[in-house]
Amino acid sequence: MKSIFYIFLSILFLGTLSPSTAFAQLDLVNITTSPKTPGPNETVKVRIGSYAVDLDSSNLVWYVNNEPIKEGVAEKEITLTTGNFGEKTTVDIIIFTASGLKLNKQLVIAPAEVDLLWEAQTYTPPFYKGKALPTHKSLVRLTAIPRFNTSTSNPKEFYYKWTYNRIQNAGEALGKNSVTIPMGYPDAKVPVMVEVSLPGTDWKGVKNGDIQGSSAKVVLYHQAPLLGVQFGHALSGGIRTSETEFTIYAVPYHFSLDNIANNNLLYTWQINRQHTNSDFDQRNLTLIKPEKQERPYAVSFRAQNPKRILQEASTQATISFISQ
Repeated sequence: MKSIFYIFLSILFLGTLSPSTAFAQLDLVNITTSPKTPGPNETVKVRIGSYAVDLDSSNLVWYVNNEPIKEGVAEKEITLTTGNFGEKTTVDIIIFTASGLKLNKQLVIAPAEVDLLWEAQTYTPPFYKGKALPTHKSLVRLTAIPRFNTSTSNPKEFYYKWTYNRIQNAGEALGKNSVTIPMGYPDAKVPVMVEVSLPGTDWKGVKNGDIQGSSAKVVLYHQAPLLGVQFGHALSGGIRTSETEFTIYAVPYHFSLDNIANNNLLYTWQINRQHTNSDFDQRNLTLIKPEKQERPYAVSFRAQNPKRILQEASTQATISFISQ
């Protein structure tokens, strides 16, 4: 009996609501923006839609930062420009339906800035001044640095959502400011995106970018007996030497670090188109000056990663021994 009484009171209470109040209790109108997460000083289209309210016959009044900018029947879209970094833009919409209802909707655009850094997990030799480049199926570590107009700058307090190749989810979580993704084919781009928000606030930021794939390469250097590997000068073309021995050191660039650490790479040397093996180190080859003057040594070197088959490269040089 008590249950019936409570149901009766609930129906009676709802029956006392005005039509406009009843509609206000429901989220009948949705707002979308293009782009989805606007940045500072960016042109934005704001549009409203509804599955329950006939907006085509309604009179709509638009306000931006309390200033009226547009009014009319079925005026369901406006274009605006967001403010500087740290400035909020408030959009208010008042809807007068043909049946006499009044609905209010508000949108707050709080643009923020996000920097996106990437680091390829590929090999470069010590003291190399360039950047390691991503190659076929290598891993790339992405790090987002949010810059919001808030009291906190701790990256662990922000919420991150990562995607790559436009549809593949790389993870989302509070404090997940870094992820690792795989690359595709050589020379192909991998689109990446991170959306960053600060829970409990209107602040949101997004960053898009393309990680450009590259090809692996190998470079030959002279390894001097006393000075070591001469990284300042790569061997290519024709090389003339008066030494009795000449040691070549091969360096693979931009091959995956994990495969190099696990000795997965395969190295192949050729002298005058004949395969040869190094005595103690697969990346070293020592040439001995012949007793009689012979043709130059045409040396070629090839490195291949069988775990990531398109990570491969080769190079060559010609070494001539001359009399002092």
